[in-house]
Amino acid sequence: MGEIYNSDFSKIEIIHRETLREMEMYLHFHNSYEMIYIKSGKATFKINEKVYNAEPGSIIFLSNLEKHELKVTQYPYERYFMLINPDYLLSEIKNPVLSSVFRHRPEHFTHMLKLSDESDRYIETIINNMTDEFSNKKEQYEVSLISLLSLLLVQLYRNYSSFFPMAVVNKTTATILDIQKYIDENSQNRLNLKEIANKYYIDMYYLSRIYKSVTGYSFKEYIILQRISNAKNFLYFTTEDITQVGLHSGFNNTNHFIKLFKKYEGITPYQYRKQILMQKNEG
Repeated sequence: MGEIYNSDFSKIEIIHRETLREMEMYLHFHNSYEMIYIKSGKATFKINEKVYNAEPGSIIFLSNLEKHELKVTQYPYERYFMLINPDYLLSEIKNPVLSSVFRHRPEHFTHMLKLSDESDRYIETIINNMTDEFSNKKEQYEVSLISLLSLLLVQLYRNYSSFFPMAVVNKTTATILDIQKYIDENSQNRLNLKEIANKYYIDMYYLSRIYKSVTGYSFKEYIILQRISNAKNFLYFTTEDITQVGLHSGFNNTNHFIKLFKKYEGITPYQYRKQILMQKNEG
């Protein structure tokens, strides 16, 4: 039976769950960054063709562009998961080095970090506090949540700086970050490598090469993945037909949209929406 995380949230949520029975498949229908902390049990994660064997004390970071599945291998399986709206993260976590664990996927990046016993206790305390804040929802709880998230990321960086894909921000990486943000905000519009290179006064061939080294995605692939991510949101939250979903997501040709969606998601947009409806009816 698949597990679906509730997508109907605006900024940030963190939830604690414990599973005692078989759970083989992990699916999600949201456009958010995600962090998973394993408290007990074991699970095998498959993320972008990389496989990780998670155990207690493991913490996993996922971007909104990544597909992932899991199979639990030891019960009880107890974990905390946090979902963060991408725009909200970037508006609140200003330091690009800290936010890079959610956003950037260079070739050397690993999604999972195994914490030491000492770090594990401290990180779990922060996560428990975040869970309490989200559960109780007292005044200004979102401010408290983002403050605790900042503390968690700083603590991780102090102890595991090599885990973070971005070490420093220089003039070149700052430009790439600006371009990445521009794509995020304009992925539904026509985007052209040469025009963006001219806009940011950078050679287009150099931009193409350095963009992948910084973000882990080619310029073209990143645009496609952003558009597909937007399309998944439209498929989840609206009843618009497939043609309109493609157009609003930045795809001008419906057949091309369906072809690319199936290439990256393994199913067509129609099948994806059908799965959503089935899961909503079951849940």
